[in-house]
Amino acid sequence: MLRTRTELLLDPAPPKPTRLAVVVVCVLILLIVPHFLPQVQGTTSPVTPVLTGLNFPVSLRFAPDGRIFFTEKDTGSIRIILQNGTLLATPFATVSPIFTDGEAGLLGIALDPSFSSNGYVYVYFTDRDPQNYTHGHIRRYTATGNTGGDPVSIFNVTSSAPGTIYHNGGYIKFGPDAKLYAQVGEFHQSSQAQNQGTMDGKMLRMNPDGSVPTDNPFPGSRVWALGVRNAFGFDFDPSNGRLIATEAGPSSNDEINIIVKGGNYGWPTCTGPCSPRNPSFIDPIVDFNPIVTPTGIVTVEPNVYYFGEWNTGNLVRLNLTSTGSVVSMTQVYTQSGGIIAVEMGPNNKLYYSSPDGIFSLNAQFPIPEPYSLPSLVVIAIATVGAIAAATMAIYLLVSRRSRRPTISLPIENLLMIRPLFSLGG
Repeated sequence: MLRTRTELLLDPAPPKPTRLAVVVVCVLILLIVPHFLPQVQGTTSPVTPVLTGLNFPVSLRFAPDGRIFFTEKDTGSIRIILQNGTLLATPFATVSPIFTDGEAGLLGIALDPSFSSNGYVYVYFTDRDPQNYTHGHIRRYTATGNTGGDPVSIFNVTSSAPGTIYHNGGYIKFGPDAKLYAQVGEFHQSSQAQNQGTMDGKMLRMNPDGSVPTDNPFPGSRVWALGVRNAFGFDFDPSNGRLIATEAGPSSNDEINIIVKGGNYGWPTCTGPCSPRNPSFIDPIVDFNPIVTPTGIVTVEPNVYYFGEWNTGNLVRLNLTSTGSVVSMTQVYTQSGGIIAVEMGPNNKLYYSSPDGIFSLNAQFPIPEPYSLPSLVVIAIATVGAIAAATMAIYLLVSRRSRRPTISLPIENLLMIRPLFSLGG
């Protein structure tokens, strides 16, 4: 049946399927590409310098108000970076006397859990006595504004041999139990790590005033775990109470360990997996060969940790199961000059230090695995193709099963319709 001009005007022919598909694909590309581009562009600059030109910032902490406290290994100075990124010219305090040869120096810093009210700042440093023995000290300062005063000695450990400059430990941090934990190396005297009666080669746990907690595993001793060689960092996972720590091996077998109360980690009897030889030793969850010298480590999500490597400058993401088995280990970034401290800031960003600066990762946590451009392109094309195909199928199905009804209008209404649907002719 012939259709009137009025019917044709009110019922124009539907667009061809090919034209519809092209329109759909173009729209979807415009919607999807802006979503992916920021992630692609972001991979070109994953790190922002907080401050450079520093003198070996070996450990750092964040005050509740956003200030960054950090230690300079070789100068003995505790420095402050203000919230606006300005480094104060005058140190918070300067430790003296101090011994800085080799791995010695001003090595660790911790802020009291009640810092906002008591202003307590703790540092770990080394010095030498007249007989040339190395001492590891923990000293507490009280902050008045940006100045530290009223120094109080909290702890002192002495090397078992004179003239040592390596394996001093020195990383300190408060745990969720409000106890102060400290890594102490064996001062290059390996036999001390298995000597339960000394504090060399141990993970220590003490009250904030340096006294021994009554629930420590060895009565009257600060020792929390033993068999430690030379360690540079640890952290607590608040989701499960896990204490995870790095340890540098000799020429092989760097380790990442889960530290437990009273645990023995084998040094110097063995390195790497030890339980097959001695079931009383606890195996590392990660055993590095060749060595990388793992340094700072921090929890970023439940069972997810980032740690630094001194030898390679790599920042690495480690994902564990709830029982402590390794799911994956992924290199995230490589820093020139090696990585020392790795910490989480109050803004849920990760910060780390190198020999001459402090940097932040341009991401807030939790974050996904790193993206790459090829995978983004594949995802975008696949998404567009799938949606376009589905749209075509729906269109063809509907067009075959139904037709829009024509509408016949009286001729007197045609004059009102023509201006709106003016197609010419």
